[in-house]
Amino acid sequence: MEGNFGLTRTETEIMDYLWGQDSPVPFRELETYFNGEKQKNWKKQTLNTYLSNLQRSGIVGVDKSGTRNAYYPLHSKEELIHQWTAKLVKTSFGGSISKLVAAFASGEKISEEEAEKIRKLL
Repeated sequence: MEGNFGLTRTETEIMDYLWGQDSPVPFRELETYFNGEKQKNWKKQTLNTYLSNLQRSGIVGVDKSGTRNAYYPLHSKEELIHQWTAKLVKTSFGGSISKLVAAFASGEKISEEEAEKIRKLL
């Protein structure tokens, strides 16, 4: 089940951790963090499956230059949200931003102030 911008809740947790780091994170550090601090009690294979899925999706990269694999985000959180939103507009609203805005407005009239903010964005 997708939660945040196309990621499952667990994938979002993993990405939030990776986004918070300044350098690639070794597998063992990820395992220690999620099993220790987050009390996930994951087997190595479980974490590896999540990381492999994120790699296949083009969201996570892996540095294999050392003795252990280290993982890092290929996109910032903002970039990922932008990509997901663009895909949402294309697939769900036929590429129409006005239809997207109408959906968020729930069919209700938006205030002139909100309309002006949207104009400035465009």
